Amino acid sequence: MQDMINFFKRYQSEFDQQNWASFAALFHEPAMSVRADGSVMVIPTHADGARLYASVSSAWRAEGYARFETGNFEVLALGQDSWLVSFDWLMLSNEGELIRRWRQSYQVIRTKDDWQVFTSTFHKP
Repeated sequence: MQDMINFFKRYQSEFDQQNWASFAALFHEPAMSVRADGSVMVIPTHADGARLYASVSSAWRAEGYARFETGNFEVLALGQDSWLVSFDWLMLSNEGELIRRWRQSYQVIRTKDDWQVFTSTFHKP
């Protein structure tokens, strides 16, 4: 369980620091995201992911986003090479004020190199 929490602390840090190549490498090629509206987004390559997340970050920064915090982790093993990891995201401003909060689940799989996110699902409030 702690390995998965550490993985997502790194994930959070890479995103907050805008290290898009490193962040995108945390995802499987391809990866998928199920959005809160139920639509499915396929992210074919790491390069596509880096461009996507840079764009998302830019839009969120326009709303005041400065950094994230995570919490309320639930981790479920799906065999030896897969985990289902759910937790809350807290989007914070420079002053630490809450901008947005949501819950998201990730299926993380072991590849030959490391753990990678295969799918993410936003929980509908």
